[in-house]
Amino acid sequence: MKTPGKFLALSTAALMAVAPMASFAQEAVNGAEIINEQALDENATIADNAMKVQNLTTLIAAVQAAGLADELMDEGPYTLFAPTNDAFAALPAGAVDELLLPENREMLQDVINAHLIEGEFTPQMIDDLLASDEAPDRVAIPANVQVDYDNNIVTLTTVSGDPIRVEKGTGEELVLRDAAGNIVTTLAKDVEQSNGVMYFVDGVLMPVS
Repeated sequence: MKTPGKFLALSTAALMAVAPMASFAQEAVNGAEIINEQALDENATIADNAMKVQNLTTLIAAVQAAGLADELMDEGPYTLFAPTNDAFAALPAGAVDELLLPENREMLQDVINAHLIEGEFTPQMIDDLLASDEAPDRVAIPANVQVDYDNNIVTLTTVSGDPIRVEKGTGEELVLRDAAGNIVTTLAKDVEQSNGVMYFVDGVLMPVS
C-alpha cells in the first residue's frame, strides 16, 4: 500500500534529484566490475546469487529490511534490475539510511519492487518481443508488457505497478527509463537464475505509482 503525503527527506522528488537525466538510448556506461561474479550459480535463486556479489550488499540489506527476500527465492520467474552499491551511493546523503528505517518500510518495498518484474526477460526475449510485429507467432505478449514497434521500445510493468521502458543500447547493454524519465543502464550481461534473470544496473529506478 502506498503511504500518502511526504516522506521526510525521502520524497520521490528528492530521491530523483540525483538520478541521471539524458536522452533515451544514451551511450552506455558499461563494463563495470561485478565483484565475485564468478561465484554465481544458474541453479541458485536470484536472492542466493545476489548475496554472493560484493557490490550488491546495499541491495541485499534493503531487500532484507523490506521483508522481500522470500519473494526473490520464490519459484518466479522474475526479472530483477539490481542496483550496485555505487548506484545507491549516488542517492542524496542519508537517503539509504532513511529508507532502511522501519517506519519507511512500505516506501522501501516500493523502491525494491520498482526493479522487479514478473516474468523472465532476457535480452533474447526483448529481441523476440520487438520482432513479434513481423512474426506474431514467434512470442506471446505478456499482460505486463507493451511493445512500441515504431521506436523499438519494450515497456515492462514492475511489481510496484510502475513502467520501465527498455531499449537496446549500442552494444549488449539495455537502456532503461523509469516513469520520471531517469536513465539507468545495465552494466554486464544478464545472469540467469533458477527463478529468473538478474541484471546489474548503474542507477536506482524510482516508483511513482
